[in-house]
Amino acid sequence: LEELAKPVDIDTLVAAAQTPEVAAEIYAAALLAIEVDTPAERAWLAMLAARLDLAEPLVAQLEARAQAEPEAARATG
Repeated sequence: LEELAKPVDIDTLVAAAQTPEVAAEIYAAALLAIEVDTPAERAWLAMLAARLDLAEPLVAQLEARAQAEPEAARATG
């Protein structure tokens, strides 16, 4: 659990993205892990997307899916 409390090193995340698919999965996981409610969080995600070299349409699609996840959970829960 200590590892979860540590700040995430963006360079480590970017280095782990060996394929475009993995890059998209990393960004999607970040979206689900972070409650984006501050400008700093939005900026961090924008930097992550840029560093992962994700196209804007893909970023928009991943963000839409991440927003739909909690809404779907509330509807079924």
